[in-house]
Amino acid sequence: MNAFFFWEPVGGLTLQHKCNPYAGLLAQELETLDIHLELGDYALEKTWLQEHREKFDVLHLHWLHYFYRRETLEESVAEYAKFAENLTYAKNTLGYKIVWTLHNVYPHERPFPQLDHCARLLVCELADEVLCHCKYAQGIAEKLFHRTENVQVIPHGNFIDAFPNDISQTDARRQLGVADDRFVYLFFGNARAYKGIEHLVAAFLEHAKEDAVLLLMMRKAFDVAYAEEVEGLAQKDARIKVFTSEYFPEADFQIYINAADVAVFPFAEVLTSGSAITALSFGKPVVMPQLGCLPELIDDRMGVIYDAKSGDGLGSALAEVRTLNIDEANRATMARALELNWKGIAEKLAHVYRA
Repeated sequence: MNAFFFWEPVGGLTLQHKCNPYAGLLAQELETLDIHLELGDYALEKTWLQEHREKFDVLHLHWLHYFYRRETLEESVAEYAKFAENLTYAKNTLGYKIVWTLHNVYPHERPFPQLDHCARLLVCELADEVLCHCKYAQGIAEKLFHRTENVQVIPHGNFIDAFPNDISQTDARRQLGVADDRFVYLFFGNARAYKGIEHLVAAFLEHAKEDAVLLLMMRKAFDVAYAEEVEGLAQKDARIKVFTSEYFPEADFQIYINAADVAVFPFAEVLTSGSAITALSFGKPVVMPQLGCLPELIDDRMGVIYDAKSGDGLGSALAEVRTLNIDEANRATMARALELNWKGIAEKLAHVYRA
């Protein structure tokens, strides 16, 4: 069976591509079930749909804004109209099965918010199946997008096989210039405003003990101005070490994550977090807000979930996480990551494709 998988346009569906490894890990496991994924064409032209219908049965959508968002509202509306027409043609005329995975409620950057909402209503109307990573997201599909049937929860898989993990904490800290007796907090991920990194810096400056270190491993590709703003704030305290790159190779993640005691993700808004999944995949305890799917991802053995509406929630969480037995928390988070195996996820998705 063959399915088109509409993933990151600049990426691909193997672990060798420079993009989120989610698709590569899933594609690899689906191949064992005789399901082949191929990267979809976001142009979604009628001729393209016609040419591939004989061999392909499924259109699996993910990030909807790639289909329609352009520089101007006028251009975006025109692309949206074409997307709506062609997706309807694919479903009703050609008989493609349409599946949508709801990774985010809306895109992180929203120049045309009404168009984003319309796209989700459209896809929820046309899709044969809507997939969510948690029960909270399932509720969002019903509440915001009026999708009440054929909405399944299939969790986000772990990234254990996507990243090398053989460096010790001592060696990792030596490479980053961090002493063994420090307590190390780590943020890693794209530097984007919704990540709330500036709030983490402020909370660290106010609440962290003298023996604490904060590592910021920021991908400086999406919002350079925001990354530079955070760098400026970090200069206020020598205990904060900032590392930036347009792209961090997979082999580098183990250095930063294994150097840390805990990972901190101070999101201002979020539904599903690949960064949090990555931390768990290294057996790393986490500090995260009570938003989206995050409270369903861990329990209090694995880190701290704080009240995102509390002005002092993040600062208190930075203190509370230090009361954990880190060795026990490491074991608990790794056990949780192992539960999120791609074999079980692929089997559930294969059933969706074939049903």
